[in-house]
Amino acid sequence: MKSIFKEINNIEYSIRDSFKSLSDCTSMLEIQNLNTHIKSNLEKLNQLLKEANEKLYERNNTIEIEQAKKELQFHKEEYENLKVLQRKANLQTSKNLQEKYKQNKKLLLSGSEKITQQSRFYSNQNSKADLLKTSISLTDTLKRTRNFMNTQVSRSSDILHEINESSKIVDKTVSQQKEYENITTEGKSLLTKLKRRDMTDKLLIWFGLIVFLLVVIYILKVRFGTQIFKWIYKLIGPSINNK
Repeated sequence: MKSIFKEINNIEYSIRDSFKSLSDCTSMLEIQNLNTHIKSNLEKLNQLLKEANEKLYERNNTIEIEQAKKELQFHKEEYENLKVLQRKANLQTSKNLQEKYKQNKKLLLSGSEKITQQSRFYSNQNSKADLLKTSISLTDTLKRTRNFMNTQVSRSSDILHEINESSKIVDKTVSQQKEYENITTEGKSLLTKLKRRDMTDKLLIWFGLIVFLLVVIYILKVRFGTQIFKWIYKLIGPSINNK
């Protein structure tokens, strides 16, 4: 938080210095360049205020939170005051330029050669100053564009890294899915084999039981002859007749 408030103070001082320079402007181009610079600083200031507001409650100490709240409220009020001062400074600068234009017009109409030469001299000086400030403004714009492009390139590299990581995760998931499919296929084949073996075992059991019964009947027939069938009929026959 201290570093954010320090940066906020520096931007506020810079904006106030720009207001002083704005009052000394002698051309519309100079005013436009300064207003662009002030607007950029005001946007940075607003962004820093939002960032400070978000980080306000990250502190654990209640006293520090209250102090930070008061300081943040002071800077918010200062931000609003700076916007008002910018409008006032622009109005005053425009008024000064209009008055200067009227004075130069009167002097030119009076036909004073000295004043004409001075006006030409100041005009040349202003043109040179305007060109210098325009080149400075363009340089600042190019620097901001370069920084912006560097930031975008860094973000793009981060996004590509995340995409590569996601691709690796997807490939790993696909390979795991294939392994699961292979395991499922093997399980199905094992179940089919077990079902066939179960059916075979049942058939073998029934076959063995039938063979065993036939062997028993054969042994009884050999030992007791046809009497065994009479005994079986005597045991089963009444129950059959009753039905």
